[in-house]
Amino acid sequence: MSERSMKLKQRLRGGETTYGGWITVANPMVAEIMAGAGFDWVFIDTEHGGFSNEGFQTCLMAFNGSPTVPMTRVAWNDHVLIKQALDMGAEGILIPMVSSAAEARAAVSACKYPPEGTRGFGPRRASDYGRNTDAYVAQANDSVIVTVQIEHVNGVAQIDEILDTPGIDVACLGPTDMSGSVGVLRQFNHPVVVDGMAKVINAARARQMPASIGITFPDKEMQRWYSAGANFIFCGDDVTLLATAAGRALSNMRQMKSGS
Repeated sequence: MSERSMKLKQRLRGGETTYGGWITVANPMVAEIMAGAGFDWVFIDTEHGGFSNEGFQTCLMAFNGSPTVPMTRVAWNDHVLIKQALDMGAEGILIPMVSSAAEARAAVSACKYPPEGTRGFGPRRASDYGRNTDAYVAQANDSVIVTVQIEHVNGVAQIDEILDTPGIDVACLGPTDMSGSVGVLRQFNHPVVVDGMAKVINAARARQMPASIGITFPDKEMQRWYSAGANFIFCGDDVTLLATAAGRALSNMRQMKSGS
């Protein structure tokens, strides 16, 4: 299960732009649709989505046979949550609200087996139920993609120390919570928010690390951040994609019926 994540990690290190999406609906058919859409990677959002452990694991199974790398945003920077997600077969972890070097080190440590980290041992599904344990363990530390999410101005202030932490593969912004941390929730064009986002992207690019803005803006705004150096691109989430397509389909049919 680690071969596709290793290939993706090599592409990330080579500076390629990659594209992915979010799964927020705890349904294996939704996961299977996203797994077959052609994304490079997809994050299952267990921070804000309604996932039980069983539901999460079932969604991971929908990626069997797909080249798309299944990853997850855990609910918090907690070694138990990270361990469980990896044991169930997630091939990458997005850790929210990382605001210091100490928190970054804890996140990386939870993703890696000793001696590089402190991940507890028990890779049930990840090791193909024990049939591939040796091969999984041999590659696990290198193949897991570790992404830290910078969602607070405190994280922006310490971005150099955070991204200098060995073992981090991707820097991801959280613009909504970042804007909230300075009292301007969802005001994405506020100078403090724009400056904070730019600082994180610049710090990542200075280290030849993939950078993500974490959400999907309208096209004009997305182009702005592409140009700034963002190259780990979220294309949307399942709910928004469905709602947008449903609204568009209805509008098109109404226009057709009216002859306009």
